[in-house]
Amino acid sequence: MMYRLNAMGSVIQKKLLVIESNKGLLNDLQRCLGQNGFHVDSYVQGEVLPALLERQQSRFDLVVLDAGLPGENGFYWLKWLRQYHIHLPVIITSECFCEKKRLSALEHGAWDYVLKPFRERELSIRIENILGKQVHDVNSSHHLRIGDVSVDVEKHYAMRGGRKISLTQLELKIIKLLYLNVGKPLSRSEIMAQIHGIRFNPMDRSIDIHINKLRKKIEVNPSKPVYICTVRGKGYSLQLP
Repeated sequence: MMYRLNAMGSVIQKKLLVIESNKGLLNDLQRCLGQNGFHVDSYVQGEVLPALLERQQSRFDLVVLDAGLPGENGFYWLKWLRQYHIHLPVIITSECFCEKKRLSALEHGAWDYVLKPFRERELSIRIENILGKQVHDVNSSHHLRIGDVSVDVEKHYAMRGGRKISLTQLELKIIKLLYLNVGKPLSRSEIMAQIHGIRFNPMDRSIDIHINKLRKKIEVNPSKPVYICTVRGKGYSLQLP
């Protein structure tokens, strides 16, 4: 089962957007993916994308996109997504076994290209592989272990070698978010959207400030972090030993 954080810092299901022109297949995918722990929103046309993704409450973790959509096809919307929502993973599904089209989809930023017909469970596994196989359910545990640091989720503090380190609510939300996505770089915009539920302003450096404060509290050497790492051009990533 896949998770993310809501605006209150609690763990919720990963949210998928499935756009498929075949209504029968669409219903099957919604049922199967729902049974595998995902929250699924489904549509039969790509024209819903601009208005849908503009709404903050409609944040999605991955899009499953039919190449053969009516009107503007899936390749058009893939290019649109790469232009306006570059960090949103997209899986293209297609009835066309054409190497040129498959390579074109991958070159334009698709994370995977799945040939129809396919087993619904196969698609679910591919989605899980993209979003991360190992998810830490931080709501079910009162403590998170990061190297020699133990974070008490309920009491908002960390412990290292018997020393108590206070954490603000915002710092705790950032730690939980990074822990849920361990090993995966999260951009400033993704972190901002998750913890504040607002659109990222490129001039806003508040996330960097909070990360630096966290490093001073958690890292042995904040100037050379080994846990909360910067991934050049991508954002921040939590690395566990």
